Amino acid sequence: MGILNATAADPRELIEKHREALTEGETVSYVYKTIRDYIAFTNWRVLYINVQGITGSKREFLTVPYRSITAFAIETAGTFDLDAEIKIYLSGHEPIEFRVGRNDDMRGLQTFLAQKLDR
Repeated sequence: MGILNATAADPRELIEKHREALTEGETVSYVYKTIRDYIAFTNWRVLYINVQGITGSKREFLTVPYRSITAFAIETAGTFDLDAEIKIYLSGHEPIEFRVGRNDDMRGLQTFLAQKLDR
């Protein structure tokens, strides 16, 4: 998966559009959106929804349980940077990488991921 440019989104938007991707009792803590795709951090997993095709009716749902994440890196935006970068490393797979706006809550996401990977 290449680097995606994403922006923070309201979890309610993901729930409205892709409720079928969530399980009972699953809560969404952080959501980032590209033009049509979503990267969500829930209480149980990282969920990447890749909307495909001209009409967007074809979708790929990639589930990454937190136990499968071997490491993560968050690079905050510097003085002249427009975005921050997030890399999630998976055992045996290429990392999930995406950029988000400089004003998005990177500290909160970093704390959230650290707590999920500490278990």
